Amino acid sequence: MAIRPWTDRPRCDSIREVRGVVAAGNPHTAEAAASVLRAGGNAVDALVAGALASFVAEPLLASAGGSGMMTVALPGQDPVVIDFFSAMPGLDRPSDAPPMDFESIEIDFGAASQIFHIGRASAAPPLAFPGLAHAATHFGTQSLEELTAPAIGLAERGCPLTDEAAEVFRLLWPINLRTEECQTSYSDSDAPPRPGSCRPMPGMAAVLRRFAEHGGTPPEFQQALLEHFGPAAGGAITETDLANAKPRVVAPRTLRIGHWEVLASPRLGGKLLGLIAGTLAEGHVSLDEATEAVRHAEACRAGTRAKSDERAFGSTTHLSVIDAQGGAAAATLTNGEGCGHVIPGTQIQLNNFCGEEDLHPGGFFDHAPGTALPSMIAPTIVRGPESSVLALGSGGANRIRSVVSQVLYRVCCLGQPLEEAVFAPRVHAEESSVWLEMEDRHDHHGIVEALNERFEHVYSFPFRAFFFGGVHAVLAQNGEVIGAGDPRRGGAVVRA
Repeated sequence: MAIRPWTDRPRCDSIREVRGVVAAGNPHTAEAAASVLRAGGNAVDALVAGALASFVAEPLLASAGGSGMMTVALPGQDPVVIDFFSAMPGLDRPSDAPPMDFESIEIDFGAASQIFHIGRASAAPPLAFPGLAHAATHFGTQSLEELTAPAIGLAERGCPLTDEAAEVFRLLWPINLRTEECQTSYSDSDAPPRPGSCRPMPGMAAVLRRFAEHGGTPPEFQQALLEHFGPAAGGAITETDLANAKPRVVAPRTLRIGHWEVLASPRLGGKLLGLIAGTLAEGHVSLDEATEAVRHAEACRAGTRAKSDERAFGSTTHLSVIDAQGGAAAATLTNGEGCGHVIPGTQIQLNNFCGEEDLHPGGFFDHAPGTALPSMIAPTIVRGPESSVLALGSGGANRIRSVVSQVLYRVCCLGQPLEEAVFAPRVHAEESSVWLEMEDRHDHHGIVEALNERFEHVYSFPFRAFFFGGVHAVLAQNGEVIGAGDPRRGGAVVRA
């Protein structure tokens, strides 16, 4: 998916003396988070409210049937990572359970197609509700009733579909046609919903209300997971899996980049960040575009271990928040591509984490039940001189690490303005392939020629593209709060 030329896109927002700023992948998501900041909530409160709203505004990218991860750095507290990504299901699965509902489906993305696996057995235990409840209870200041209110309002009224959200529906619509209830949760016909369409989600509103009342995952939600995604229904989720499905609070991985300290998920490999912080950052931006592109590509290749022909779509979204006190929080949410089944009456589609090749390099169902599934999501906070703080992250499957690292490199090593760093053309490379954006580059021939000497396959995009993720970032520095929403993935910035 290519986006329209950069000059037609909204730019970042810069504001002084405000209560905070939010950058997210959807304007309704961002507004929900900002409304909580205006009401006196902190960065975590805003992030939780925005995440819940994203279940309505970005239902194929984020879901109560999915999972995620959050990095938090609040004033006077040690920074933490709240890891609420799913584990492999199948603990105590009955030996006489019926065959699992698990099948492949090919999705055409235009420039490439990819095989995903869907069905009830592709779903892993979701941790979105437990993770967000834990964040609100232990690091927020407002009640779950207050934090769910924006999302419930959106669900009851219906949330107008943005162009970017409609495009995601178009691409993934074959998955949503698998069952009638999944299809009718989003559309009145067998065609995907169109931009601007507004569909109330009363089932979602009811679940969110029960989530707030219960202070966590509603018991009936858990029971429905077992009934519709358990072994008896052809799924893989067991009662033991759900009992063990709890978020973990861990110390972040830390890394120094010049005068900046990076706080990231422990799952994020340090090698790629280290290479960009060290090898790439020796000196300044090369005036030779080809040399600069090659250096980025080589750093990406050294830090990735994905298969050379993998081009995962990446149904993921991200939110970043800085509050009035300088507290920062960043969260990345994902639902895979969705499994094609919803919990009846809720309009909540479950993930297909067990059907994503990225997460199962050794083969499907090769991970032992109960082990944490691998994840590439990377919500990141960076603290710099004079109380500067940057929060960022991205969607984009196996491009997440490379695109987040490139923005960090530009801001922390080169001192580029946040907007410039987020909008800069990107490069992603693997073992024998490299992908890059050509918009705003000048020496197209020289860049491709230099990359062809090192990579077997070179794929160039004429415009900035959805493929390269969406880095939504906020920065507090020198008394100014700045947000940059990445138009590659519907970025929006809202002030409090």
